[in-house]
Amino acid sequence: MGFARRFAGLVVVLCLLTASAALGQTAKDPSREAMLQTIGMLAGQGLVLGHEALAGVAARYEKGLISREQAGQVLADMGRYAELVMGVFKDRLMGRLGPEERRDLGLLIGFYGVERETVAALAAVVSGEAKNRAAFEASMERLSGIIRQISLGQGTP
Repeated sequence: MGFARRFAGLVVVLCLLTASAALGQTAKDPSREAMLQTIGMLAGQGLVLGHEALAGVAARYEKGLISREQAGQVLADMGRYAELVMGVFKDRLMGRLGPEERRDLGLLIGFYGVERETVAALAAVVSGEAKNRAAFEASMERLSGIIRQISLGQGTP
């Protein structure tokens, strides 16, 4: 599972990096529009996969199927992935977009920020820093709401 998740993350990041050239073109170019739609689709899928992975890590940890160290390592990887995606969005893509596209990308950056918070909340549970799962459950619910909004094509949460 770890290899598949990392490979999928690498594919998403590579697609985002190669999209940079297409983003320099005019807004009416159909290939640029297709690239922007692909970026949005991959980012949305990344959020869904992240949500499912977090739920899976929490369940396996609670059932004793993975150790504290294993859960901590997976969560560290997930946190780095969220940071990497946010960095690519902010540093490589944001400056090459029009105002409407920047707004949409800003929403995705915010959504990945919520995923990062959710990872941190579960990491606090696993490490024993949090006394209960309340913060993690609240973040998971927020992330679920974001995913529903993206799937329905709505804007801000």
